[in-house]
Amino acid sequence: MASYRDEFPVVNERTYLISASLGPLSRRARAAAEEHLDLWGRLGPEELWFDHGLPALQRCRERFATLIGADVEEIAIVPSVSAGLSSLATCLDFEGRPKVVLTDMDFPTNHYVWRAQQRRGAKLDVVASPDGITMDATAVADRVDDETAIVNINRVLFESSWIMDLNPIVEAARAHGSYVVIDDFHGSGIVPIDVHKMDVDFLFSGALKWLCGGQGIAFMYCRRDLIEELESLVVGWFGTTDPFDFDRGSLRLRSDARRFETGTYTLPQAWTASAGLEIILEVGVDTIRSRNQELTRRVIAGVDDLSLELLSPRDDARRGGLVRCLIPGGREKAENTLHRLFERNVVLDSRNDALRISPHFFNNEADVDRCFEELGALL
Repeated sequence: MASYRDEFPVVNERTYLISASLGPLSRRARAAAEEHLDLWGRLGPEELWFDHGLPALQRCRERFATLIGADVEEIAIVPSVSAGLSSLATCLDFEGRPKVVLTDMDFPTNHYVWRAQQRRGAKLDVVASPDGITMDATAVADRVDDETAIVNINRVLFESSWIMDLNPIVEAARAHGSYVVIDDFHGSGIVPIDVHKMDVDFLFSGALKWLCGGQGIAFMYCRRDLIEELESLVVGWFGTTDPFDFDRGSLRLRSDARRFETGTYTLPQAWTASAGLEIILEVGVDTIRSRNQELTRRVIAGVDDLSLELLSPRDDARRGGLVRCLIPGGREKAENTLHRLFERNVVLDSRNDALRISPHFFNNEADVDRCFEELGALL
């Protein structure tokens, strides 16, 4: 992994341990962004879009499909998980199946999307965590019944990094004819997944975090045999069979997952996202996972050495890519500590009264040690 360290210049300037929030800029992604700017500076729209832009978008679909074990026809590019999930929600009929099963550890946008669907008859059934760290998959599965339209699950919980056991939830959904949608923003690129083997219906993720691809681009997986039966109320010209025929007289949606794509893309991000995905696939998610576990074990040792309370799983098999620890003194103390670490060129993030530490494959033991040296000096 040391050979990739130079790929990410920030690690030579700062102790950067927060890829779970923002993956750092790589030399490859910067070069790709500059390539786009160069093309934009020289070409007209036909050349820029058809010769370069649309192929760059397709590379993103292909690479994300490879990452999660999907077929490229099952992948759509969406502006964000919020936008993609909202589009999917409009496909559901809540009259006969009003229930949406969630957990109280999901990322908030998931709840906002389904709360908005309460106007259309959705009823939320929220499963509580017993401790603010873990979530019992069986408890989630037990909430699924014949009135359940969809189960919304975060595979890796964004606060604690607990990895959900999807199998009982998928089995329960299949038994009752319900859908399963995975928010995988905190799992893709750091914890391996195969959507076909897991038999999930939908998955959303984005390039922002572990995929090191930048902001403004996200991905949607839709299981192949569901695509043509789903018709979103959120549509746009790039979701149609021929967007450049400029037909106003009909709405003919594509027969692949790209029917969920809408308006003009944030095209510059196709270059950076493609570059980030290329690096992740080149290294390999299994390799990244193994390295991250080594480093997060060292993070946990640092937490213990400072006698801080650990708010993430100790068990490697249950822990995603980050470690969270409580900072005594409450939220204000945690935020103050975070900003004092910034001044010392240690980059983490905070959630309420805790710090989150998330090393990626290009980090090393010295990064983790320096983080705790500085943190220890502040506490």
